[in-house]
Parts: sequence; structure tokens; C-alpha cells
Amino acid sequence: MGHTTPQAPRQKQQSSQDQEGQKFDGSSSSSSSSSSSNSKKPKSVFKLSRTNTLLIAAVFSGYLFHSLILRPNNLSLRDVPVLLGVVSPPSLNPTSFVPYIIVEREQVSSTAFIITVEPFDPLHRLMGGNENKNEKEKERKNARNTNKLRDELQEAWHHGLWCVEIKQPQLQVARDYTPLPPPVGEEREEMVRGRLRFLIRKMEGGEVSSYLSKLKVGDKVELRGPHLGFDVAKRLGSLERGSSSGGKEQGRVVFLAGGTGIAPALQVARRLYGPVYEKGNGNKEEWREIEDMPATPPKMTIVWANRFREDCPDCEDLEALRKRGYLPPSPNAKHTAAGGIMPYLQDIKSHHPEHFNYACTVDTEKKFIDAKTILDAVVSTTPKPTSSSSSTTSLTKSTTNPSCPLHSSSALINVSDRQDHGSRCKCASPANGKNLLMVSGPDGFIARFAGPKAWSEGLERQGHVAGVVDELMRKGKVSKEEWMVLKL
Repeated sequence: MGHTTPQAPRQKQQSSQDQEGQKFDGSSSSSSSSSSSNSKKPKSVFKLSRTNTLLIAAVFSGYLFHSLILRPNNLSLRDVPVLLGVVSPPSLNPTSFVPYIIVEREQVSSTAFIITVEPFDPLHRLMGGNENKNEKEKERKNARNTNKLRDELQEAWHHGLWCVEIKQPQLQVARDYTPLPPPVGEEREEMVRGRLRFLIRKMEGGEVSSYLSKLKVGDKVELRGPHLGFDVAKRLGSLERGSSSGGKEQGRVVFLAGGTGIAPALQVARRLYGPVYEKGNGNKEEWREIEDMPATPPKMTIVWANRFREDCPDCEDLEALRKRGYLPPSPNAKHTAAGGIMPYLQDIKSHHPEHFNYACTVDTEKKFIDAKTILDAVVSTTPKPTSSSSSTTSLTKSTTNPSCPLHSSSALINVSDRQDHGSRCKCASPANGKNLLMVSGPDGFIARFAGPKAWSEGLERQGHVAGVVDELMRKGKVSKEEWMVLKL
């Protein structure tokens, strides 16, 4: 009985060995079982080795794909889903940054340059940028995305004032930049392509401007927007589609621009004088110029302050314009400005000589904006007296609702430009217009002429009017009731 117990396990072990032996080589011997058991280890090692080989091959293939395809074409792994057709390229939007690519770069002075960007398409980039080869396929695949972008830009340009954020990826900081209007004669094409242009001045210690100054054509930048700014059309009156002056006085604009602050000034000029495009209603997608712009646009004068003459060649000061009766230069006058900002100003003046004026001041020439400059600018926009002028009424205190965010200076104090585009007029005569004295540029420039902005609840708001303009208003030289100050 004592031998029975140890025999049972042995028999069980033998049976197990027999079954294992039969499973591998049909042998029932213990040696065969041992041999079969040992043969399992190389097979397990072979499986592990094969897995490692596949893993190494995958990593190496990924490295080659990144090194030979992605990196030379300025692509990244996040572009792969777009290359595979899984998703469309991201479209410009106000909530997330999307990639754009620099397609042009123009150095306009020793410290300022203009970059032109357009939406980044990884597939288009991978195919070598051959626009004709893949244009139809690109339009077919990304039609919905492209239409969305065009709608966003159309709304922004028609609104007038708007900006986008440009990110510095290393520091993860972003700054607002105002797009320039498209070059003369290229408005329709630029709208279709979704191109944007920015005037940028490299500032000492400026994180984003210094970063952008090092980029070249072919490099990527990340944009977020558009962010709509102040609604100029509603404040001036008689500028919205289908509206007419109806005997009411349109507002006038005096714009003091410091340095790159000329960009929003040009946006306002574009909104006042066109061209502004919208999509046609036909089956084929087209863009047409809005035909119901006001027949007689408001008067506008831009005074642009610069440190050096190289930023504004061929630009006269306001006194020279006044002596010439605010008329355009002689047709025989020679213009040496082939690029930069001057062609924009010269073109508007040539098309609207009776309504648009511009002048410049240059620090190194000891010419600055002062109280007299502002008064001259106000006079330059004053309409000539007519027989019907006595019947026109401006939007004065008697017709302005004190709580109207569009026409009341007191209500404007707490308004932020990021919240202004949805504002509605609360006045009894909304068709009337308000004159706008606008100031844009560095913080010190704005504070000197109109007072500093005020921060409240995480937003930059207008704050009280101060500085040179406030002094002119307190002395009665500029009417508080007829002129509204906007700080950009």
C-alpha cells in the first residue's frame, strides 16, 4: 500500500510524456518526450526574434519615411492622415492654430518686412507644389474645406477690421497681426487662394517678431482666427449693403497710424472704398465685387508716423497736402516706391482723389504728429458746404442713446474690440453717421494721443480718452459730440 501512492504519479507522468511525445513526433519514450520538450524552446525564440525583426523594420521604415519624405518637404507626422486622404487639411478658425506656409517675403526697410502666407496643403507640398498638375484633384477633395475658408475671409474683409494670431512654437506665445489688403489688381485671386499678407517690424525683445524675421519662403507658420474688430461701417452709417444716405450725414475718418499700425488703417480704407467681394449665386463658384457700395464714400485722411524715411518713401507731410489743396500729386510726379505700403496708399488716392488723403511724418526729419497735425487732418475731411448742407443732421448728443455701444463715447469706455462685432445701434436715428478718430500703433503711441487702454475681466477695453485728443476736445477744437475715438 505504501508503494501504491508513489506509482500513481509516475504513471501519470509517463502518460503525460507519452501524450506529449505523440503530439510532436509520435514517440512514447521518455527520451523522445524530453527531446520534444527541448525542441519547443528554439521555436519560442524564433517567434520572439521574428517579432523583434518586424518591429525594427517598422521603426527603420518610419525613420526613412520621415527622413526622405516628410522632413525634406517640411511635413510632420500629423500631416500623414491628410496625405492618406483620411482627413482634409485644417481650415483657418478662431479656436485652434492651423499651418500656413510662407510663399513670399519682401524686405521693405531695415527693420520691417512683409510676408505672404497661404493655407498649407501637405499633398500639394509632397507633389512638389505643381499647381496645375493637382489643382483639380485638390479642389475636388478639399472643396468643402476651401469654401469654409473663403466664407470666413469674405466675412472678415466685409466686416472691415480684423486680425489673426501668429504663434511662436518654441515659447508657445502668440501675438495679434492685422492682414494687409491684397495687392492692387490681385484681390479676386487672393480671395480664392486664401492668401494673407502681414507687415511685421522686428522689435528688440519681441518674441514673435524676432521668430518671424528668421523664417524664409517655404517655412510654416501657425495662425488662428479671424478675430473681428470694431464695426466701422455701422458707426459711420450708410455703408451697409442696400443702405442709402437718405439725406443723413455720413461719418468721416481721421486715422493716426504709428509704424505697423498702418495695416488696420488700410483695412478701414478698403472697407470704405472697396473692392469687397462676395460669392456669386450661380452653379459655378465665382466671386464678384459688391455693387451696392455707397456711391459717395466717406472722407478719410491717414497720418502715418514713421521713424525713418525708408519706411515711407515719396510720402508728403500734411502741410504740403494742405498747401496743394489736398489734391493728388501731379501726373508727372515720379514715384520711386516699387513695393512696401506706398503702392496701397497711392492707388486709393488715384481712384478717390476727392475723398481720400494720406500724409506721413518722419522722426529722423524732426517731423512729428502734434495737435496741429490732428486739426489739419480733421479739416481735410470736412465736406465742402452745399445748398443742402443745412438740412443734414449729424449724430449729436440729442440723437445719441447714451447706452449705445456704437455711437456713445461714454458707453464705448467699457467695450472691447473682440466683443464689438455683434453690437447693435440703440439710437433713435441709426442711419446717421458718427465721425471716427482712430489711433493705432505701439502702446505708447496710442497713450500719447488718445490715452491708454484699460484691462478689465481679462479683456483689453477702450478706457477713457486722454492725451492730445482729449485736450483738443476740452478746448472745443474737436467736437466731443461728433467725433468718437477708437483705440486699436
